[in-house]
Amino acid sequence: MSAFPFSYRRVTQFYETDAMGIIHHANYLLYFEEARLEFLKQVMEAEEGENILSELNYPLISSQVDYKIPLKFNQELKIDYKVTTQGARLIFDYVIFTKSFNKEAAFGKTIHVAFDMKKQQACRLPQSLIDFLSKERK
Repeated sequence: MSAFPFSYRRVTQFYETDAMGIIHHANYLLYFEEARLEFLKQVMEAEEGENILSELNYPLISSQVDYKIPLKFNQELKIDYKVTTQGARLIFDYVIFTKSFNKEAAFGKTIHVAFDMKKQQACRLPQSLIDFLSKERK
C-alpha cells in the first residue's frame, strides 16, 4: 500500500497569483480542499459510502502548510494525500508536486472532526468510512 494512496491533479490559474507572480499562499489550502472533495467523491461512489456524508459533516478544526518551492501560473500540480483516523477525527496529510520540479513544493495537513448536525455534537466516524480507508489501494 502506498504511503499516499490518493492523488489529485490540477493546473494553477492566473487569478491565483499575487503581485510577485507566484501563487498566493492562501491558495494552497484551497488546493487541499479540492483534494478532499475528490476524496469524498470517491467515498460516495463506493457502495458502502452512500450514507457517510448524508448524516454527518466534517468541519475543519486545524490546518497547516509548509512551503518549499514557489508555485507559478500554469503549473501542473499533483497532490498526493493520505487519510488517517484518530477517534472522531479525519486527518489528511498532503504533498504537492509540480511537473517542472519532480520534488515536493509544499506539505500540509488538515484535521476534521465528525459532527452530527442533528445532535450538534462531535461523534464517532462511521464504520463504513473506516472500512473504505482500510481498503488496499494501487
